[in-house]
Amino acid sequence: MNNTFFSMVLALLFVSPLTGCGDDGGGGTDTGVAGDTSTPMDSTVVLPDGRVVDTSVGVDGCVPSFEICGDGIDQNCDGREDSCGNTDMDSFEACRPGEAPPACDCNDREATVYPGAPETCNGVDDDCDGRVDEIASCCPACEGMAERADTCTPAGACVCAAEGAGDAACAAGQVCCASGCTDPQSDFNNCGLCQAQCTDQADSCIGGVCRCGTNPACDFINMCVSGACT
Repeated sequence: MNNTFFSMVLALLFVSPLTGCGDDGGGGTDTGVAGDTSTPMDSTVVLPDGRVVDTSVGVDGCVPSFEICGDGIDQNCDGREDSCGNTDMDSFEACRPGEAPPACDCNDREATVYPGAPETCNGVDDDCDGRVDEIASCCPACEGMAERADTCTPAGACVCAAEGAGDAACAAGQVCCASGCTDPQSDFNNCGLCQAQCTDQADSCIGGVCRCGTNPACDFINMCVSGACT
């Protein structure tokens, strides 16, 4: 045998480990059983940054797991190492050390708990404001007050929170809106109910109805100026 033959044998020995069983060089994924592409062999690897990559779905494939805060590893596969995760998928990331709501989620394991979530009478701080069951409907003292209050204090008092801490409920005939206690029968910005602001087709609120002067509000092609539609 000549040197050329030995060179060819050595070349085959070095090249063959680069192709796995059944690999035809086309970039496909090896399988445990010949002809079976539904059950690939273990194709996960751990990258130097700690991510678990599933090579069966591509080199950037990442198997999500619960995010560990502050360790510099992207466990939840959102592409950010400094992310603290959104495990409950409620659009708010969990609070990291030094952070607090409303900038982050106070409970990243409950999808119904996040900053601004509707508060319910369930013994849980649903809206991440540091208070539990603070809405008026959870407060026995608020019974019969209708819309005159919106908050139950830790002491059990029923108040309109927009008026300031410790204030009482609104007077009879008023409602508790974001701007405070008001009369919805005459308030232009809360006409009829809270947040119902009259438009340029009116200049007054009478009896809870937007009007132009004492007349009905103008149609949409006119504006109300000094009590008249123009």
